[in-house]
Amino acid sequence: MSNISMKGMFVNLNLNYQVLFSEQQAERILNKAAELVADKAKGVAITYSANYGQTRKIQQVYFAGCWNTETNGANQAAVIHAMESLLAGTYKHLQDKMRIVPITTMNAYDSPVSPWNQDVHMGIVITDLDRIQTYLEAGWYILGWQNQQTVNEQIHPYAVGGGIASLSDVISSKIQKTLMSYADKYKNITNA
Repeated sequence: MSNISMKGMFVNLNLNYQVLFSEQQAERILNKAAELVADKAKGVAITYSANYGQTRKIQQVYFAGCWNTETNGANQAAVIHAMESLLAGTYKHLQDKMRIVPITTMNAYDSPVSPWNQDVHMGIVITDLDRIQTYLEAGWYILGWQNQQTVNEQIHPYAVGGGIASLSDVISSKIQKTLMSYADKYKNITNA
């Protein structure tokens, strides 16, 4: 087997929150994950706009060999919470095959980093983006979260940093350009 076939794929996934409730978005994510795992993915992870506390907790849970990050909150967090609830039941077979790849869009609510500035934030974001590439290189498929506002955008096609996060243009651009480069580099050649 060649090294190329061992790599993962970056797949855009449009989740229209004006049409789909959180539970419906979660089911769509898990159905797509099940399809990709059945195809050949080692596992599937979805991009997620996280505060830094969530990013740390998600990584700790996965490093411990567990799957339930107990993420909760509004917007994307509500979808992730619904997804993990479904992983506890109907989609139990995906517990070790479905993950979240957080992209830090703001400081932590609990135990915030101080000082928090653009340089600190950029360093954390680069680590987050590198982690996504590590998953891709290891054969995982990454779902690039899009919504009705971003799906047709050329400069900002991914749903990262909306809601209450106020990303600087520099950090937003870094995130979007890197995710677009992954979508290009790790595309399904047979469907290109």
